[in-house]
Amino acid sequence: MKRKVNKNRMFYFVVSVLTVIIIVVSGVKVFFDFFVSDDRSVVSKTTLDQMEVYGYTLDDLDTELYKVYFDELKGILDKDDVDYKLYAEGLVKLFVTDFYTLDNKVTSSDIGGTEFIHSNLVDNFKMNAGDTMYKHVKNNVYGDRTQELPKVNSVSIDYITEEEYSYDSKQYDAYKVSASWEYEKDLGYESKGVFYLIKDSNKLVIVEKSGE
Repeated sequence: MKRKVNKNRMFYFVVSVLTVIIIVVSGVKVFFDFFVSDDRSVVSKTTLDQMEVYGYTLDDLDTELYKVYFDELKGILDKDDVDYKLYAEGLVKLFVTDFYTLDNKVTSSDIGGTEFIHSNLVDNFKMNAGDTMYKHVKNNVYGDRTQELPKVNSVSIDYITEEEYSYDSKQYDAYKVSASWEYEKDLGYESKGVFYLIKDSNKLVIVEKSGE
């Protein structure tokens, strides 16, 4: 009988110890989750400027090069008589700078250049980019990412031609723009392409991109 009592005491002792351990571990986890994590500032975007009529925005995470091209395009579009050839060139420069620069992207789903794509193509464009170029972009929500990622350093327009383009069973005035670009550091990413832009009302949108 005495042996049975000792076993019961041992059982309750073990249970008590395990309970204390669980409480301590849970407390430590809660501390780190709610106090330590909260001390880290989350990376967020702040809009600095926008071209409301066209839906183009500039935010504080955009690169200095993007800001230069944004101001250039804004100057082109502010004119009473818009030069659409210059518009097409400026739009391609912005798209390339935003899409092919990855080091300022917060997550792999933060796809650049979507505001320059035809609205009907954006979902497929984002899905394809997420499965390819943006696939390995690591999370930078807390600004502590050490991953080396590409940053576009300059964009050159090699040539531009005016032509007609068939899209969704309709003919549009279009521009074929060939561009090449350089990175701050060559990490083996794509560096040239041909872009097709159609004129939809008063706005140009990219509907196709291909290699040379």
